[in-house]
Amino acid sequence: MRRLVLMRHAKTEPYNVHGDHARRLAPRGVSDSQAAGVALRGLGLGLALVSTATRTRETFTALGLGIPAEYLDDLYSGGTSTLLRRIGEVSDDVTGLLVVGHAPTIPSLVADLTFASDPDGADDAAAWYPTSAYASFTFDGTWRALADGDVERIVGAGVIRPR
Repeated sequence: MRRLVLMRHAKTEPYNVHGDHARRLAPRGVSDSQAAGVALRGLGLGLALVSTATRTRETFTALGLGIPAEYLDDLYSGGTSTLLRRIGEVSDDVTGLLVVGHAPTIPSLVADLTFASDPDGADDAAAWYPTSAYASFTFDGTWRALADGDVERIVGAGVIRPR
């Protein structure tokens, strides 16, 4: 079994003079990330794919998971197809993968993966996926198969929304 966790970055400052990519976490974002990290520690995550934006990097650091991360520019502005391609490139030696990214990509992929087993849950995820929210999916198959659309192998899904 494999586990995929899709997380939206934590709460940020409203703007940064250096642009959107440089926005930093607000104090609430740090505390929300730390709380999420406590919950995520028991999920067997072994690798993270993280957008290069400052807020996603800070979210990942505050999680305190102690796992390796790959920082990817294309997770900042790429859509669900880019994210799925990157997930499909992960080695099958990895059984637990965390992705820390942005809206609308993270909520959209959560909705897509949830739809096969819970259409109402998919609508909820697409409509309301706040900062620090994450979804966990367990499935039987390879990362490539999941990226290629083999969602029937998903056996468990759940969305956690903070506060």
